[in-house]
Parts: sequence; C-alpha cells; structure tokens
Amino acid sequence: MKRLMNSQMDPYVYKGTNILINKLNIRDEQELIDIETQFFIANVLDIPSALHKIDFSLHGSVQQIHQLLFENIYSWAGEFRTVNIYKPEQVLNGLSISYSDKSQIERDLTQIFNWHTTVQWNNKNNTLAEDFARFMTELWRIHPFREGNTRTTSVFMDLFAKKNGLEFNGELLSQHPGYLRKALVLAAVEKVPEPEYLLRMLKDALNVIGDKKLERKEEPSKKYKMIKQYDVTKYKQKPFKTSQDSYEKDD
Repeated sequence: MKRLMNSQMDPYVYKGTNILINKLNIRDEQELIDIETQFFIANVLDIPSALHKIDFSLHGSVQQIHQLLFENIYSWAGEFRTVNIYKPEQVLNGLSISYSDKSQIERDLTQIFNWHTTVQWNNKNNTLAEDFARFMTELWRIHPFREGNTRTTSVFMDLFAKKNGLEFNGELLSQHPGYLRKALVLAAVEKVPEPEYLLRMLKDALNVIGDKKLERKEEPSKKYKMIKQYDVTKYKQKPFKTSQDSYEKDD
C-alpha cells in the first residue's frame, strides 16, 4: 500500500487538509459536500433559463455549465484546473484513470469537440448510443476541473441531447451516481476499456432498443446496483488528490 506524506501545497485546498477552499469558508469536509450538493441541485434547476447563452458546438460550453453549477461556492468555477489530479479506483484495484495533463486540457477538449461535429446527433444515426457514450467518456476522461467533473459531464450530456432534439432521461444518471461513475471509469481506462456498463445506461436514457434477446426487464434500483462484484449503491463522494502529493510504500 501507499501512504500520503508531506506534500507541496495544493492551491485549491486549505493548508494541511483535503478541503477545497470555498466562498463560505467551510472547513468541515462533510458539511462542504452537503452544502455543495444543495447548491448543485438548485443550480441544475436554474440552468434551462441560461440555455440560450450556451453554444454546444464549442468546448467553452463545458466551462459555462461548470460555472453555472458551482459559482456559488468556488471562485474557480468554470476555470481549467492548474494541477494534475488522480483518484484511486476500486474497480481498477486502486489505480487511477490517466486524466488529461493540466497543460493539455484545452487541446484535448478541442479534439473531442472537433470529432463531435462529424456525428449525426439524431435518431437516424444507427450508432447514436455508441457515439453518445464515446463523447461522454472522452469529455469525462479529460476532467478539466479540480472538482465537479462527473456532475458537469452528466448535466452537459443531458442538455446536449435535448438541444439536439433527443429524448434523454437525465434523471436516470443523477439517480444512480455510483453506477455512473464506475461505468465511466471502466469505459475510460486506456488499456482494456469496458464500455458496456455505460452503454447500457445510456441506451436506457436515450430509449434506444438493443438486442431483444439480451434485454432483461429490471427495476432501475436492481439494474444499476452492481458493476462486476461491486455494490455501487454505497458510493460516497471523495475528493481528488493532486500529483504534487508524494508517497512512500506502507509495509
């Protein structure tokens, strides 16, 4: 195992803690998570009123959405992170996804947005769900912000679908955050990606009918309870660490 040692100061957290510097000066981790969640829910409800200002053909739309979701609590809402981040993942045996380097965020976003212009985003596209999953996975893999990336990506894809006239059940994603995050992790891993979990959820959200022989009618509470041997209903939000942290082996 590895143990966290003394590290350089992460400019996003209060010194000696993992608690993000916030506008309310909350120093308790759970309290910050609770307040952040309340702001997030309220801001999601307000976003439709700002849709006319968002150009989904540009990567700046992701920044706009992050800002709208988190500007009440973080001064850096909508700004690309200035540190590299990682998070040990249970489904990857403690390894982290290789998120975009801080210096490559804008380049990587530009590339995926350039690709998205080549796709027909309507129900005439026979690979709509697969393309939707690719777009979502690549956006999420970049992780352009210090925190709030999964929620921003989820809200972005919901709004993007609706902007293109697609039927999309965004509530399905928000109601199963543990499944969604682990599905994104497995879809985004570089060497042996497993996109089938995310694709399953997105096909349901898009109401895309797959192979009837393989379909099983299950209640969402059961259908999105497990990924492999992991019960994802016990998901708890945890902060990212930065690559400025140093480690030593724990005997």
